[in-house]
Amino acid sequence: MGTMIHPTIKAKIRPFATSFATRITPHTHIHHAHCSHFRPQLQRIVHLNLPHTRFYAMNHRTSPTLATVITLNESERLICDLLIEVANFLNTSNPNKVPITLRIAGGWVRDKLLGLESHDLDVALDSIMGYEFAQAVNEYIQIYRDPQSQPDPAVSGSSENLSGTSKKKSSILGSIAKIDSNPEKSKHLETATAKVFGQMIDFVNLRTETYKEDSRIPQMEFGTPLQDALRRDITINALFYNLHTCKVEDHTSLGLSDLANGHVRTPLPPLQTFLDDPLRILRVIRFASRFGFTIEPDILEACRGSESVRAALGSKISRERIGVEVDKMLRGGGGIVAAEAIGGSAAVLSGSVAPRHISDVERAVRLIYEFDIAQDVLVEAPVELRYLGSLPVGSTVLPPAPGIEAEATVLDAAVLQPPPDLSTGLRVAEVLTFLLGKEGEGEGVGGLEGMKTLSPPERSGVALPLGVEEVRLLYLSAMASPFMGRAFLEKKKNVMPAAKYVIMNSLKLSAIDADWVVSILTFVPQIQHMVNQIYREHDIRTNGGGHQMDLSSTSLSARKTLGLFIRELGVRSIYTGCRPLGGKYTLAVFMAMAIEISGAWNRFSKMQPFSVEERMITESDVTHEVVNKYQLFWKAVVEEHGVDAAWQLKPIMNGGEVAKLHGIRAGPVVGRLLQMMVEYQLEHPEASKSDVTEWMSGIDVGQISVQ
Repeated sequence: MGTMIHPTIKAKIRPFATSFATRITPHTHIHHAHCSHFRPQLQRIVHLNLPHTRFYAMNHRTSPTLATVITLNESERLICDLLIEVANFLNTSNPNKVPITLRIAGGWVRDKLLGLESHDLDVALDSIMGYEFAQAVNEYIQIYRDPQSQPDPAVSGSSENLSGTSKKKSSILGSIAKIDSNPEKSKHLETATAKVFGQMIDFVNLRTETYKEDSRIPQMEFGTPLQDALRRDITINALFYNLHTCKVEDHTSLGLSDLANGHVRTPLPPLQTFLDDPLRILRVIRFASRFGFTIEPDILEACRGSESVRAALGSKISRERIGVEVDKMLRGGGGIVAAEAIGGSAAVLSGSVAPRHISDVERAVRLIYEFDIAQDVLVEAPVELRYLGSLPVGSTVLPPAPGIEAEATVLDAAVLQPPPDLSTGLRVAEVLTFLLGKEGEGEGVGGLEGMKTLSPPERSGVALPLGVEEVRLLYLSAMASPFMGRAFLEKKKNVMPAAKYVIMNSLKLSAIDADWVVSILTFVPQIQHMVNQIYREHDIRTNGGGHQMDLSSTSLSARKTLGLFIRELGVRSIYTGCRPLGGKYTLAVFMAMAIEISGAWNRFSKMQPFSVEERMITESDVTHEVVNKYQLFWKAVVEEHGVDAAWQLKPIMNGGEVAKLHGIRAGPVVGRLLQMMVEYQLEHPEASKSDVTEWMSGIDVGQISVQ
């Protein structure tokens, strides 16, 4: 399935011109300041002309300037010194064995070269198992570094009696955890992890992997640094830092130059890399969007041109692993931590996100579609579980009585049901970015600051959709939006929204995520209906070429209607056990606006008979028309009636007081009276408790109807 990028968004993707980078050859040695033989090397700036292909240049920012020195913080310096001492001790004690060489591998090296702090410390060993070396570190500390600590008998002596977790009373080394190989969880080799000087470290082995065509489980062997580098996902993650020489090693001969140029490529041909481990496709997307790097065109060709790659993604990789990668993309960590190093701005200030963060998240979503794997990531329930009946969400489909046709999924109809158009989710994501504003393109419609005119102010517990978690939920909802109006049978009997299956079963995200996404999407039609109703009922008059919103005709009954509607959005559970949105109801309103704009853009793009010059209205006109409607809605909710926090409104009298006042027992009648009390309070916002009590005492409970 090809990607459908809207023309307005396409126009914003500017071709990447000339970039600059520190001149670093694949064989350049980069020292760290702790080494006694450190010699600073002068680097000169050169210009690199890159191809102007759309995919290659997509969303690329200014090339990062790499550090010429890896600077260790105090914790890292202590760790490196200790590990070198242990390795030297073992090498001296066992002169007939292959000497141990220690390297830090992967993300830590990449991040340090980018000038970023990293807590992802993997120590790669070439001739000893990770757990065995961790034990040696433990014993060395007890004897030479921390003799006052009491060794745990469970971890002393041979490794035969070690079950996996050791307890250590040292101030230097925490407990050692043995992580056994677990191919079903894509953990192919035994490793060990421990906290050293307060830093978590994984002790791993240099290895080579051999895959069988029908299995994602590789045959593992000790490998050379080159073999280990070639088996990794991308070249910028295949760098090593040699603790003995204090130099960066680039065994692919591409990692340093790719990092300097801001480029993502695989060490081996992409097709081979992805067939061996299809999860690497998602990691390419995550790191490219995280750092704003270009992507090697061969990678796109390997993904889109090979059915075998897509088949491998579905058969070799667990849904949990796919969900973890997608979740990391939507959290946009790189847009936060890498902003300073790559020229962005601070990303998290006072609970809001920077345009860089928005750009990174949107690009990750877009690349899922560009790579043509959206249908492999967002998988609907199997046909035998799809529900095509008329029962509402939350209902239970009961077995039919004899002779009565069942109202359940009809398999033939489910098979013939058209699949959802997943590209609509991408268009909604593009609208979100258009509204929120993206890096280098201003603040969009309203922008991050202007969002305050589209959402309630940050008061009364109402959350603005500007935090990292809120942005994540918005884009996750956008991806799931094609499944609106579709249902499946949970446990083969409970009617549930199809989006819940996608979130919990396809991506294996949390039940909380499913509840919020389902609630956001379920409320969209109701919100759009209410917004359009308010828009129709209020006079809109033109003044000086702009639209002025006249709310003079609003009434107290409108306040009750809007207040109850906000309560519905914030308090209602879509199905039994579903967490209500609470203050996150603002996300549902924002999503309703984005989906409405997306639909308008789609309809507008089909207006082909007229040229752009001949059209009476523009796409911008259509967008602002929708935005004006939602501004009117929020103006009525916040400024005119002040019911933006109505979801928090509680009856001023409790149930016991109501029951005592009317001389009745607690039950459905009392519940209905409390509902009526909330309605009264919305109509009379200045009413005191005595006012409400007087009003309540005048109600004839015999006339109360309880359904």
